[in-house]
Amino acid sequence: MKFGFSTSAFQFEETNTNSDWYEWLTDDVNLSTGKVVPYLPYMNAYLSKYSVIHDLASKLNASIWRFNPSWSRLFKVEDKIDIETVNKYKEILKDLKDKGFTIILCLNHFDLPLWIHQPIIARDYLLTKGKLGWYDENTVRKFLTFAKFIRDTYSEYVDLWCTFNEPNILINFSYLSGIFPPGVTSKIAYQKALLNVITAHNLVYDEFKGLKVGLVYNFPYVQGNDRMEEAVYSFLEKVKVDWIGVNYYSRIAYDKNGSPKKGYGVFCQPNSTSLDGNPTSDYGWELYPKGLEEVLRKVSRFYKPIYITENGIADSKDKLRPNFLLQHMEAIKNSRVKVEAYMYWSIIDNYEWNFGYEMKFGLFELDFRPRPSAFLFKELVEIYSNI
Repeated sequence: MKFGFSTSAFQFEETNTNSDWYEWLTDDVNLSTGKVVPYLPYMNAYLSKYSVIHDLASKLNASIWRFNPSWSRLFKVEDKIDIETVNKYKEILKDLKDKGFTIILCLNHFDLPLWIHQPIIARDYLLTKGKLGWYDENTVRKFLTFAKFIRDTYSEYVDLWCTFNEPNILINFSYLSGIFPPGVTSKIAYQKALLNVITAHNLVYDEFKGLKVGLVYNFPYVQGNDRMEEAVYSFLEKVKVDWIGVNYYSRIAYDKNGSPKKGYGVFCQPNSTSLDGNPTSDYGWELYPKGLEEVLRKVSRFYKPIYITENGIADSKDKLRPNFLLQHMEAIKNSRVKVEAYMYWSIIDNYEWNFGYEMKFGLFELDFRPRPSAFLFKELVEIYSNI
């Protein structure tokens, strides 16, 4: 099993004013209601310090890396390529290759160019005006065009391809829960946008025939609700994949009425204990490694190579992270499922969407100072690489 890290453009790269997320984070309504933090990703430095960050990973014996090139940096306007950005990503990919990394390139990790998605107009006019992102069927065609460009430009560096990171979270949070841009809560909009994403994925899969194309999905461990559990896994039946990326953080436990139970899984108080007595993170997510064991068994029924593409904990004091890492390694081992790679989220602290820098997931701080768990990670690579 390889070990490594996952990253994303908006969360690690310097501030990007051409992204829909930039507009979302600077909107007066979102700021005044506390929906977003009152600052931008001003401490991000991946584009300028990628080599240093890759070196940190290499020193921990990491050998696989997942990242996404930013659509809104490469195409600040629809029909004009930003050559400087094209070359910067070639530098980054070459540096990874020179340092021996297997590269997973993800085409989309949540954010979109403003010429595809104007989230404030879309929100204020209830999806009747402006650029409407994944609600608009035209985005499917534009995404396919972007995917072809990325393939033709960077394929010499890429080992595995990923279309979307967590489409279930992206579309749910954007069109059902109203947390992400455009902040809409509509079942009809959710269903339409989700269908567009599924269509876009399958079109890219067909276009990339012969390449290893997968999809990264968020798999909570679902307890007490067969219908919701089926909904999680039924998505995989609608998409064509050569491999499956598993993002796992915690569980969701349901009561008899079909509602998530507070005090379990992702519905706990921060820095406390769940009702089962398990510790919770700064986010309020229960440390529940048994869930990863069960998720891996369920995903293995699809008979595709499995990569754990995200697993991590927000833990500013680094008190829970060492145990978190060790227990999740044991969960992988106990599952008896072949896992190709484990990617921790993430190597350094990142900009965590609506929460900014408040949630500390990194083995290293933003100034590259290591937390104690970084040294443990290196030891775990040596111990568990053969499971």
